[in-house]
Formats: sequence, C-alpha cells, structure tokens
Amino acid sequence: MITFANCDGGTLYIGVNDDGTVCGIDDVDGTMLRVTNAVRDTVRPDVTMFVECHNDLMDEKPIVCVTVQRGTARPYYLRGKGIRPEGVYVRQGASTVPATEAAILNMIKETSDDSYEVARSLEQHLKREAKIRLLYLYLTYLKCY
Repeated sequence: MITFANCDGGTLYIGVNDDGTVCGIDDVDGTMLRVTNAVRDTVRPDVTMFVECHNDLMDEKPIVCVTVQRGTARPYYLRGKGIRPEGVYVRQGASTVPATEAAILNMIKETSDDSYEVARSLEQHLKREAKIRLLYLYLTYLKCY
C-alpha cells in the first residue's frame, strides 16, 4: 500500500492469488479490520484518507479490495524504518522495490511545494484563513516525525 501511495495508486485484492485465481477469504470483516489497523499503525505520514477498503465477490467467493490513491504527502514509509530506502517503496514494472535515495529526495521535492493552494484536496472548500491554519498544523506535525 505504501508503494501505491508513493506512485500512481492501485488496488490490492485480498483473496486473489498472484496468478489471478480466486481463493477467497473466510473472515471478511476481520480482514478489513486488520488491513485498516495496519495502515493506520504502520504507515507514515497518515495515508488513511487515501485508502478505501471494501468487500466484494469474485467467482462467487468473498474478497477484500483495498484501493489506494496517490498520496499528497509523499514519501510514505514504514513507521519503524523511517524515510530511508528500507522504509520507502515504489513500483518498478510489476514489482515493489525499495526506493532509491534519489527517488525519495524527488518525492520530497515534488510534495514540498511552498504553495499550499495547489495541493490536491479531497472535496474540501476552505477559506484562505482555514488553509493557512491547516498548513501550520501540518508543518507542526511533520516536525514531530
């Protein structure tokens, strides 16, 4: 999921093998709970607003679909590893690989635009004062990590 948030987004199908065969899952609700908890607890900065988790049927078997949008605070990384190649992941073809230091720096540069108004918003219509306050809170949050 870190990879999808750092790149162009994507969907993870839980209950579908790598070769595309559907095995299904037994505990849909428990799986969805574990996925959402894992995202909340292990990915930094918080990516939950870009993750949607829902159940579905494929070949009449229950699966969980996790759709991740490209995040706006890249790079996203494993909480225990930090913003280092072993904690930041990207897509390379069909594979997930650790990001290079150059790729990490490029993500930081791309998302640290001084103009908060050009950042993507998820259906928010805020006045200028509210945008400035949110930017201040966000920058204060970043200093904590």
